[in-house]
Amino acid sequence: MGVNVRIVYCVPCGHLPTALELAKNLLSRYGQRLNKKFSVTLDTSDGGTFEVYIDGERIFSRHEARRFPTLDEIAEQVDKRLNG
Repeated sequence: MGVNVRIVYCVPCGHLPTALELAKNLLSRYGQRLNKKFSVTLDTSDGGTFEVYIDGERIFSRHEARRFPTLDEIAEQVDKRLNG
């Protein structure tokens, strides 16, 4: 079973560095071990958006949380998918 993480970020807001950092850290943590069973995609948006989806389910919204996600909280959700 594979896991796909999708990060949707606001381009005009300058969220690209945050999205890239999260993607890099997730790939470092899971990419080697899971190889083709793990992927991260980045999609552009606007309006202050920074959302993270796992297998199509939104697991984080900057608008709702009023902050950016931590690597650990996203990794916890990835681990749940892998072990679930």
